[in-house]
Amino acid sequence: MEEVRLWKEEYRIGDEEIDAQHRELFRRVEALLAVAMTGDETANKRECLVLLDFLVSYTIRHFEAEEALQRERGYVSYDQHVRIHRDFKNTVLAYQEKVQKDFSKETLKKLLGTLMTWLTVHICDCDRKIVRNRPIALETSFDGADDLIRRVTVQLLTDTYGIQVNCTRTSVYKGYVEGKIFVRIIISGEKNYVFLFGFSDEMARALYRKISGMEIRNTEWPNAIEMSALIELGDILASQALSYLNRESYTGFQWRGDIFLKEYSDSRIDISKSILLDFETDCGRLEILHCLAGQE
Repeated sequence: MEEVRLWKEEYRIGDEEIDAQHRELFRRVEALLAVAMTGDETANKRECLVLLDFLVSYTIRHFEAEEALQRERGYVSYDQHVRIHRDFKNTVLAYQEKVQKDFSKETLKKLLGTLMTWLTVHICDCDRKIVRNRPIALETSFDGADDLIRRVTVQLLTDTYGIQVNCTRTSVYKGYVEGKIFVRIIISGEKNYVFLFGFSDEMARALYRKISGMEIRNTEWPNAIEMSALIELGDILASQALSYLNRESYTGFQWRGDIFLKEYSDSRIDISKSILLDFETDCGRLEILHCLAGQE
């Protein structure tokens, strides 16, 4: 496997201890990635489990250190940041339990895709704001849900991944989303939401290169790691939007992410009430459908 360098200097937040911990997290993810992508599954199982155990415990210690820094500085978005840490810690612990009970490289690769995406987005969108005491949330004045989702998406593409958004368009959903790779996030609770992301092949590849620092050379694109990374990206965008769309706590919602490599229909989507957002960038196109949905 090609040498991977997940850490980038632009990930520095300006605190020496936290920056060193971030570098170590990326280094451990790289080590786990190297094991997951090479060699015999049985022979590597023990090494994978040791690395994963360390990574999970180190992540929890890192969150504690980061939260202590925020308390010391009186960080304005401390409560929100703690909630984000808690939710992701639960995700990592659930993956760890899956791998320990029934080890498979497929599950491990899904965890790695999730880790790489979450770390890059969280550091760029959340952690870099701590030292400057800037709030995580965007300003709360939006011209409807479509404007909110547009602004959340543009911020992530430009600030986190350096992808220039050239123009955005809004249109009525005509029953399909264009793209080569489709990520669907279903959020079920008192209200039910569907987010559907259509990535052009160029956009999906560009985002994965930004996340991982790796060129995509495999013929089986996208593989388990790449698919998991794109699902996590959709999940992050959906959760950011939902935090505004649903002002009350959404901890009781159930989340499910799926990826599709061909068109499909979804009977829960009301065509007459659904709006499609289209983003044209220097790295291809992204279309996003958001709607309230009925039960399956």
